[in-house]
Amino acid sequence: MGRTRGEDNMYVIGLDVGTSGVKSTVFDGRANVLGHAYREYDLICPGEGMFELDPRVLIEKTYEVLAESTRVCDKKEIRAICVTSFGESFVCFDGNGEILGKTMIYMDHRGTKEAEEFKTLFTEREIFDRTGNYVDPMFAIYKLRWLNKNRPEMMERVKRISFISDFVTYMLGADHICDYSLAARSGMFDFRAKAWWRPATEFAGVDTSVLPQPAPGGSVIGTLNGRAAERLGMPRNVKLILGGHDQILAAVGSGAREEGDIANGMGTVDCLTAVMKEENMDLGKMLRYKFPVVPYLGEGRYVTYAFNMSGGCTVKWFRDTLAKDIAGLPDAYGLLNREAPQEPTSLIVLPYLGGSGTPYSDGRTPAAIAGMRLNTSRGALFRSFMEGETYEMKLNIDCLEDIGISLKRIITVGGGSKSPLWMQIRADIFEQEVCLPENSEAGTLASAILCYNQIGLYDSILQAQEDLIRYKDTFRPRQENLPVYRGNYLKYKRLYEAVKEIYKS
Repeated sequence: MGRTRGEDNMYVIGLDVGTSGVKSTVFDGRANVLGHAYREYDLICPGEGMFELDPRVLIEKTYEVLAESTRVCDKKEIRAICVTSFGESFVCFDGNGEILGKTMIYMDHRGTKEAEEFKTLFTEREIFDRTGNYVDPMFAIYKLRWLNKNRPEMMERVKRISFISDFVTYMLGADHICDYSLAARSGMFDFRAKAWWRPATEFAGVDTSVLPQPAPGGSVIGTLNGRAAERLGMPRNVKLILGGHDQILAAVGSGAREEGDIANGMGTVDCLTAVMKEENMDLGKMLRYKFPVVPYLGEGRYVTYAFNMSGGCTVKWFRDTLAKDIAGLPDAYGLLNREAPQEPTSLIVLPYLGGSGTPYSDGRTPAAIAGMRLNTSRGALFRSFMEGETYEMKLNIDCLEDIGISLKRIITVGGGSKSPLWMQIRADIFEQEVCLPENSEAGTLASAILCYNQIGLYDSILQAQEDLIRYKDTFRPRQENLPVYRGNYLKYKRLYEAVKEIYKS
């Protein structure tokens, strides 16, 4: 199978950097999890529509989780660290390597006017055909232009720009290199040429020399520098490996590899990652639904993302706001699941607490709840939140099918997939079988797979996937629930149109 001897006595690390926290997972050579650590950090909201993270805090928390998770192993036998992260965001450095300013995340509205400016230079179809992205202020291109107009004194000092995954690897000792998937989420990357698109970088106001060199995900881009090695107690020959966008890694770690395989990453953002072949992509329809084109590692394939921005943060909001009495308990979600009725509710929830994602990209229409009565229980309301989020993803599945993606299987991963109730709701509303891998943390497993491939334990990523990924459960649609959910799904779509009309001005 391409394995080498002695794999039990070596270790690799998967590092996953999210918008709310960073986690580090240590694997031995057989993909057994030996150590795990997690640190949260706070989202900074300096004004209306502004959402930031402090990259200095992010890298400090990264050191903390690396140090804690590796206490269980012989650090001299750590061979590689692979980093994956959220997309769209970036970190600016000056000529001395000092970090300049905070990091605007994808929810930040700055860049809205600048996005409209770009459409005066190119049509949306021209932009999409080149970058694989629709025009939206979430992308780095528009935030960089905003910074050049509003923070010119800072931008004059910028000598290096990194995206989040390669920001971490760079701080640990890697070269200034990013992977294709995070480059593609900047709005400045030519997804076919695998190079920066000069008209876009010029519009953003940055020279390509300050941007990282794009490379395929899974590439080795350096080893630990002396400072990181000394602080972490690791050898300097630990390889640093490009992971890339967390949704790409969720697809790798779920076992998605063929066209029609869909990985449903149920994290802060609820995302369906669908594997595609270039010759089958209908770019016109993809633009209509705002489905991006993202290179899938270095294998000549692509994925698209169908997602809701609010995603898992809707149930987190429910826990923290409407279930404060149990919010601090370790099993808070389990208690809410047990409170929820086992049958479908008649409530309809539009889960846009943080705005929508595809296919509408509607940041104006707010969340809404319809159908409540005096006898509505907290458990029923909680179930309706899970149903509402699933209706939104069903809408995206319908759109994926319309662009020609024939669904073969849906594989759920991430924190939300740990709820059997929510998995059954998904199977019922999707009217599709939903597979659950043994390892729900697909992103960190994928990081381990990329490490194994680069240190020689496997001859290919595909070989590692076939050997390491197993499925522990399959949820099938319950026929008795289908008529109710079909009717509620129609109401869901009508509710969106009604709420949109009310808040359009």
